[in-house]
Amino acid sequence: MNLRSGAELPEKCRELAKHFESQGTPVMIGGGVLAYTLLGVDYNEASGDCAFLILDPHYTGNDDLKKIVNGGWCGWKKPVDSKGRSFFLKDKFYNLLLPQRPNMV
Repeated sequence: MNLRSGAELPEKCRELAKHFESQGTPVMIGGGVLAYTLLGVDYNEASGDCAFLILDPHYTGNDDLKKIVNGGWCGWKKPVDSKGRSFFLKDKFYNLLLPQRPNMV
């Protein structure tokens, strides 16, 4: 999935939710900024609101879950936070890799 702008990512939340329902595989995000791993989405069909469960693969510390979560290395991210800042930048492109599980016969 190729996006010209981070502003397009919330529009893809329904499609990403379907990916997690049908495939269950993490989504790699890269492009004009640092890479992330998308572990899930919280999508509200009625309102269209969404949040992204993001894991930052650049963490290099110990396997200390409290440190990882409290340090913001893994957590739920809204497209726009309470201070009006966009998590996915409008002036950057993003490429998303959605791995598909093999179909078994």
